[in-house]
Amino acid sequence: MIKIRIRIISFLIQINELIFFYPKLARVYRKLFSQKKLNFAIDVGVNKGQTIFFLKKINKNTRIIGFEPHKDLYSKLINKIHDSKIKIFNLGCSDQDGEAVFKENILSESSSFETVNENSSWLKKKESVLGVKKERLVTNEYNMKTIRLNYFIQKEFRDLIIDMIKIDVEGHELKVLNGLFPIYSKNIIRYIQIESHEDDLYKDNSKEIEKLLNENGFYQETSVKHGFGNFYDVIYKNKYFE
Repeated sequence: MIKIRIRIISFLIQINELIFFYPKLARVYRKLFSQKKLNFAIDVGVNKGQTIFFLKKINKNTRIIGFEPHKDLYSKLINKIHDSKIKIFNLGCSDQDGEAVFKENILSESSSFETVNENSSWLKKKESVLGVKKERLVTNEYNMKTIRLNYFIQKEFRDLIIDMIKIDVEGHELKVLNGLFPIYSKNIIRYIQIESHEDDLYKDNSKEIEKLLNENGFYQETSVKHGFGNFYDVIYKNKYFE
């Protein structure tokens, strides 16, 4: 029964996003990329490919590089996506090249390298909604290879403009950004999109994230609220593209 319940909740989350979130995000993207096309994007935290499918609707010719550390989701993605302009790596992005423990959650969208706050009120809500005690929320743990994005980009895509980097990594955003900055060129990235949680599930790094982005020339352009909870995707624009 628990598995059926989780599947239903996951399905309802996807439907909610399709109805309430992605149409709003599409309007924002069409405005951002009205003059210059969305040609190249990096998706950090691919999950089930939601962002990839969204980006392809904005521009079917967009080249996309994705990172997904969840082994099962990665396997399903590479068997599902058949597009020469999409390449997905079974790697995590962090603040170092090495390894970190990845925790698969019973709800795949919540899988993370981070450890949740045991006293979180949001965690208690998740227990109630999912019908699972917090001790059973993490279903599997394993070491996963991690990379710093700045080294990867410099090595693989040094001469390309990155139109968008989307980061959705369940509390690991600051470490991803610490692995991205300092970047070798100030005008290599146009926009950065980060999912922001206004809850107590993970340590609140919002001030540090904002400070780091500002120090590297990125300032908030807009935000788009998800259809449930206090979740937003915040889009930052690189001032060096003004």
